[in-house]
Amino acid sequence: MIDARPDWADQAIFEDDRTKMLRYGTSIGMTTEEIMGITNPDVILGLWTAAVAKDVVA
Repeated sequence: MIDARPDWADQAIFEDDRTKMLRYGTSIGMTTEEIMGITNPDVILGLWTAAVAKDVVA
C-alpha cells in the first residue's frame, strides 16, 4: 500500500485516512469488521478514493 500511497508511511496521515474510510464505509452500510477485513489493495484504494470524493462533494 505504501507504493500506491507513499504518504501513508506517515502514521498520522494514515490514521486520518483510515478514519475517513471507516466513516465512509459505515455510512454506506458496511460494518467495521467488514472494512477492517479488507485485504485487497485495490478495494482499499477504492474505498479511500470514494471517502475522499465524498469529503470534496460534502
